[in-house]
Amino acid sequence: MNKARSIFNILFATILLVGLSVSPLRGSEAGGRDLSGGVSEELIAERLETMDCLVEPRADADVFDQVRRFIGRDRNRSLELLHRAEVYFPMIDQVFEQYGLPSELKYLTIVESSVVLNAKSYAGAAGLWQLMPATARLLKLRVDARVDQRLDPVMSTQAAARYFTLLYEMFGDWSLVLAAYNCGEYKIKRLLQQAPEGDFWDIRKLLPRQTQLFVPAFIGASYLMEFALDHELETDKEWMDANKLTFARIYKEVRLADLYKKTSIAPEVFKAYNPAYRRANIPASAAGHFISLPDSLMVEFIDYYTFGNEQNQAMSGPGFGADGGAGATVLEIISFSRPLIPSPDNIAVKPVVQFLLDYDFRPWNGSMPSTPETREKENFRYHIVGRRESLSEIAEQNKVSLEDLLSWNEWQERSEPRPGSVVRIRL
Repeated sequence: MNKARSIFNILFATILLVGLSVSPLRGSEAGGRDLSGGVSEELIAERLETMDCLVEPRADADVFDQVRRFIGRDRNRSLELLHRAEVYFPMIDQVFEQYGLPSELKYLTIVESSVVLNAKSYAGAAGLWQLMPATARLLKLRVDARVDQRLDPVMSTQAAARYFTLLYEMFGDWSLVLAAYNCGEYKIKRLLQQAPEGDFWDIRKLLPRQTQLFVPAFIGASYLMEFALDHELETDKEWMDANKLTFARIYKEVRLADLYKKTSIAPEVFKAYNPAYRRANIPASAAGHFISLPDSLMVEFIDYYTFGNEQNQAMSGPGFGADGGAGATVLEIISFSRPLIPSPDNIAVKPVVQFLLDYDFRPWNGSMPSTPETREKENFRYHIVGRRESLSEIAEQNKVSLEDLLSWNEWQERSEPRPGSVVRIRL
């Protein structure tokens, strides 16, 4: 069973690593085969008019070409992309909600990286958001020989959110924000001097060809996400539901060779989900590092991090307190891999003005009980709470009493964990 699960996780990790081999920013291809299922330009144009898109979805030749590419020529790659989107878009939604950004901006990862974590360009851009090293550092990301946070899905998304906030404050128009993201804000500023009231479409012919195609590609990606089912592009829901990610923020050093030795987490699987870590260990950090793994593997990581880590002994350094222990063994489980259902008040077009430079996510207080370092390891297994799952249901499923469940997790009688929280169950 464990061997089958390991093979399954390796196969899924391979899907995450495979990106589109063809650049999304290409023009019309003469003689290209139309595999769009016989959908007419008239129907596509009608859908574009009714589509809820962040930018004006003009029905021109480049937009049609991008739509056909996603639903026709590259439909197999689009299906792979849709699976990766199901994994990472819920997290991006919740980061963008924290920054007051429109959810549709996440479709830019389709254009930039095909939602491939470790995507790299010939120019040196990397990650979901294809950030250049200098830009990443300006946005407070760490890029060095040990850690490249451009490849961290959470950290890079927070950095992209800060950048979008800055660009929107400059231009107040999302089409110009997208253009500036591609070719630089100073070029857009110079062109707007010639057309002060203009938008992307007004200055388009003055832009580099890649940028001219950038917004049409974004419209094509938006079309794909809205009308995928109409073109028989459907993800395997049962498979995806079984492979929801859990994100954890860790603070102490983790030696990866020791992790692989003491758990069933395969190196290739861990690296596929966490390509930001370039060396044999994840360094200690007072600010924390993010780890992402499928739920089935995260429970093993939690057990290892809490009890089996060679670095569990007291640590010293900035952020860990005078006695070396405060903060050193903290583990935060962050449940933004689950779908976000925003209220109408949370659907914003204009982002907040204030930069949110620090981490904005706080786990439920009961997500992980405090564990003194002197405490001996006990025999527990871990359950990650699903949506609409109560403690009573978890107790019944595991044939334990609710009172015991509360006691093992040091919770009060009225405690109810959030989705993604970790519940300890004694064996």
